[in-house]
Amino acid sequence: MENKYLAKFDINGCREITLVKGVHYNTDDEHQAYIDGGYIPITDEDYQHYIGNRGTGDNGTGYVRDPKTGKPVSAPPAPPVEVTEEPTANVPETELAVMEGMVDMQSRIAVLEAELAKLKGGK
Repeated sequence: MENKYLAKFDINGCREITLVKGVHYNTDDEHQAYIDGGYIPITDEDYQHYIGNRGTGDNGTGYVRDPKTGKPVSAPPAPPVEVTEEPTANVPETELAVMEGMVDMQSRIAVLEAELAKLKGGK
């Protein structure tokens, strides 16, 4: 039993589950049972790629297992998000009027405060 990590990957090479020696298994028989169940031994360095400790890959989407080499490779880019319509603010007229009134009131208060400061001898 050499590797302390065993991982299971989906058909796209994405890591689904990782098992750690001393936590999930201890004996050679337990190790072999996981191997028989489809788990693959991976190195500590490979594990660090899969969990994101070596960056997010060339496309910013992490790493997947290359089925030919068995090594981590940059995951494909995320698919583009299709926007079917332009998002718009849907604020009711009454709320919009209240907000505009508040902004107008704040500017009037600022003018009054400036006038008051002048009357008190300020600038």
